[in-house]
Amino acid sequence: MKFKTVLEGQEAVILNYLGEGRLVKGPQRVFLFRERLQYLKKHTADPYQYIVVKDRDGLVQHKPGPCFVFNNPLLYESVTVKESTKIDANHLIVVYKRLKESDVERRVVQGPTVFVPEAEEWIHTFTWHGTDPLEKTRMIPGQSVFQKLAVIPDQFYYNVKDVRTQDDTMITVKLMLFYELKDVTKMLNTTTDPIADMINAVCADVIAFAGKVSFEEFLNRTQILSDISTFPQLTQRADKIGYSIQKVVFRGYHASDSLQAMQNAAIESRTQLRLESEIEEQKAKLADFKLSKEQERTKLVHDMEKTKQDHKQKKAELEQQHKLEMRQIEHRNLLDTTALFTKANQELNAADKAWDCEFLEKLNDMNVNLTDYLNTKNGPQITEEIRVVTTDTDWIKAS
Repeated sequence: MKFKTVLEGQEAVILNYLGEGRLVKGPQRVFLFRERLQYLKKHTADPYQYIVVKDRDGLVQHKPGPCFVFNNPLLYESVTVKESTKIDANHLIVVYKRLKESDVERRVVQGPTVFVPEAEEWIHTFTWHGTDPLEKTRMIPGQSVFQKLAVIPDQFYYNVKDVRTQDDTMITVKLMLFYELKDVTKMLNTTTDPIADMINAVCADVIAFAGKVSFEEFLNRTQILSDISTFPQLTQRADKIGYSIQKVVFRGYHASDSLQAMQNAAIESRTQLRLESEIEEQKAKLADFKLSKEQERTKLVHDMEKTKQDHKQKKAELEQQHKLEMRQIEHRNLLDTTALFTKANQELNAADKAWDCEFLEKLNDMNVNLTDYLNTKNGPQITEEIRVVTTDTDWIKAS
């Protein structure tokens, strides 16, 4: 017999000697008699997690965070906290859901999002060929295992080994493939490993190309291996599995050491002969080049002189035209100014006369003698005229 305390925020299960149990939620203080108290573990999920609750009857529930669940052994068989699947904008996941009567539904979830599966759902896991960590040009089956599928352009290196030419020369062709996912549904329905399909197709195209040419012809036509039209099987297979091959880059080749030594000697001999031929050809070209440059220099001097004279003439014409235009503009401005002054004086005189008439009319209305007013305003009448005539030495005044 004893007392036990269940704190606030805690839960516990009390089991008696008969195996019966009851749930106690805090805060609470309980008395135990022939009983045992078991505190329950609290499972908490943040916003990027969810809780998987498996009931004792087999029912499974997924509760997205933020939330918490107490692991009650009377109700639950297990309680587990799992991470949600964070998907960025360049990835997607494939989700399957079990329906009634054992049917399965598939859907694609495109990012960006945080995905929490339901109890009947599971995420598809891709298992593809992947790059060997020790050698980037070697692909290992099942090396790449992932759930989030990239939908942006990607690439991988690959060396096509044991390629035999028409003259039985064994070489290794080094390539780089650039590809992009176009149709997820087509990819899921037609292949389980698109990288393996692309590798097999590109190997077939390279072998078919090399089998039709000799080693010497292969060396002269390596630029064709960077043309996408050289890989028809690769492009067709990629289209069938929902991918698009953007380009293929030829990175070089590798042959056996003995063949490489023979080829280096042949290349050195051909290079020596080609250099001697090029030296003689360069001497002849140099003489022709000097002569042509002298002719070009003479023609250039003549053209420069002609351009200089044309420029001077054009400049003089433009200056003359500019002066004429400025004179015309000044003349038009003078005429416009004179007209404006004349019009303003006329309007001013007309206004003065109108004001005088109006003023005299008002005086007349006030019974003012206009004759006396005008005489007074204009002054006395002129009755005398004085003329002054000057000579070289005298002033003469006449009246």
